[in-house]
Amino acid sequence: MKSSPLLSPCLSWKRMAGIFFLPFISSGFAPRFKQEENFMLGRAHPSQPRFNWSHLTPLELKNRSVGLGTESPGRGKPHFTLEGHKFLIFGGSIHCFRVPREYWRDRLLKLKACGFNTVTTYVPWNLHEPERGKFDFSGNLDLEAFVLMGTEIGLWVILRPGPYICSEMDLGGLPSWLLQDPRLLLRTTNKSFIEAVEKYFDHLIPRVIPLQYRQGGPVIAVQVENEYGSFKKDKTYMLYLHKALLRRGIVELLLTSDGEKHVLSGHTKGVLAAINLQKLHQDTFNQLHKVQGASIDAGLLSDASQAATSSSL
Repeated sequence: MKSSPLLSPCLSWKRMAGIFFLPFISSGFAPRFKQEENFMLGRAHPSQPRFNWSHLTPLELKNRSVGLGTESPGRGKPHFTLEGHKFLIFGGSIHCFRVPREYWRDRLLKLKACGFNTVTTYVPWNLHEPERGKFDFSGNLDLEAFVLMGTEIGLWVILRPGPYICSEMDLGGLPSWLLQDPRLLLRTTNKSFIEAVEKYFDHLIPRVIPLQYRQGGPVIAVQVENEYGSFKKDKTYMLYLHKALLRRGIVELLLTSDGEKHVLSGHTKGVLAAINLQKLHQDTFNQLHKVQGASIDAGLLSDASQAATSSSL
């Protein structure tokens, strides 16, 4: 991609904080226009619960048993749930490795002040393991400190650990030293690549486990890879990553994120499929509906027409 020109401090901030909306723009959102119409016509609505669970912050919720999920009531609209209660996620993306640590609190407070209740962040493998076998989770790369700071401020967290993250980074955040092996095939179940991923996850995921929702932490969801549908060189790769995360103790909601035209290729069974998009049009959710229909058959409550909106600014 073209390198971005130098920007003003204002625009630099926009580059660092992309908007990543959940619960994803959906056909479930569309009825809001109808609700406004019904309100104007004076039609009655069922009473809403007095307490809004979407306003809950991590420190306020002590007793936890059921993490983030999805529900599709018979006549109601599909939605996310937390502890079985309807839950709306309004998320903004701040990449902690792109913001000086001294400004983390300032940026997170601004995100909270804008009305968001969730921060999403990538985890860059190339920065955490700049040389094979040498890991760094200190200073500006202290993921745990960033996540816990979000907790203090009152933000839930959606983690996007890759291993490929895109994020407008060289090799999508994959370490360049992987290319030293001419037999290695990136983003596949190639033996050399998998061995490197396993070692990376062995260092990363144990740091994430205590930060999960059901461990008392703020992490309510974890994304598997990133936009693999547009690459898809190996049909078993996403299934491998799914199992690799579960095997290491990830218990919160897992999701994938793909372009609207690639969701059929990028999703994997047992994981909530989501799409990212630039604009809405008539056929935006066609492929997503097909995927989530298959998810229902697999027993996953994901028949909500959910999509992800993201922008890397």
